[in-house]
Amino acid sequence: MMAPCSSSSLRLARSSVSSRAGRLVNTKASSVEARKGSKAQDYLIHSIPNNGQWPTGVPPVMGGHTMPSGDVAPESTSTTVGTGGVPMVYEYASEADAVSVVTYAEGAAAAAGLADDIVTAANESIASRGCFTLAVSGGSASNALAGLVGASTDFSKWHIFFADERCVPLDSSASNYKACTASFMEPAGIPATQVYAINPTLDHAGAATDYEAKLKAAVSAGTLDKTDDGSMPSFDYVLLGLGPDGHVASLFPMRAQTAAKSGWVLSIDDSPKPPSWRITLSVPAINASKKVSIWAVGESKAEIVQRALEVQSLPGALPIQLVSPSQGTMRWFLDTASASDLSPETWGDSKLYPRSTIAK
Repeated sequence: MMAPCSSSSLRLARSSVSSRAGRLVNTKASSVEARKGSKAQDYLIHSIPNNGQWPTGVPPVMGGHTMPSGDVAPESTSTTVGTGGVPMVYEYASEADAVSVVTYAEGAAAAAGLADDIVTAANESIASRGCFTLAVSGGSASNALAGLVGASTDFSKWHIFFADERCVPLDSSASNYKACTASFMEPAGIPATQVYAINPTLDHAGAATDYEAKLKAAVSAGTLDKTDDGSMPSFDYVLLGLGPDGHVASLFPMRAQTAAKSGWVLSIDDSPKPPSWRITLSVPAINASKKVSIWAVGESKAEIVQRALEVQSLPGALPIQLVSPSQGTMRWFLDTASASDLSPETWGDSKLYPRSTIAK
């Protein structure tokens, strides 16, 4: 059972790097629950309650958060939240489920727990509808999936999509496709015909249009679910990493793509991180998923994890705070290093940690 080192009321139990975590369960708001893995009591779940301090929305004038560079993110002084003419207005689900934050002793145990969580979701989906759809972002999130290899699941029923991708050749070291192929897709034996890669010969706009067409074809084929109104795809599972500036997928702070309320796949031609050309799932597409997990492990993630979970930021300043599945669940996978700045014992205080609703 792992808890932030700074939380004296929570006990840090032994963990086994080789042991796999037990099945995770949802907990009620403001609750703390220890779970016993197959060989060790090795993780702790906290849930973030849905508090509300501003029933009519976030005040239009709010200070931004401090970026890793030391600069303060832009402030808005207009009645419409945003900068540079981009309408940064978002709606949050008023009845969203509590967010679960799961902390492990170290990254290896967190990766095992993540693998078990994905496999559980996969087996449930395969049993209910015959296949499983997983959308993966790049970076450390894709590398964490090596633990899937050898898992007890029917990989022939898995379909792999990309939450974002760089517009580079598929064999480039910058390609999320290449990273996922090496870490788990090829070793696990996932059929190549069930891996949905971008067309690397197209520019960013063409690649986004082409990839959205692939998603719609998968919906038509019955592989990929969609929302009840048909407006968005509904992946069984989306795995996202977390950047030091709070970006997820390729949705960066205070960008037009982060504010987009329509479109399944968006193009980017000016990513602040190279390569500049990318495609990404939109916030609405991510939030239409059945389950979203955030992978943030290691000491370098501690500051942004704390800001994401405990600092109320201007909408769009921390894209991670816009991730809120409307009909699904959300889970954070942390280790004691990345959770070291958190104070979960105070999360039930609605004055400290309000969960805001923006008026439409």
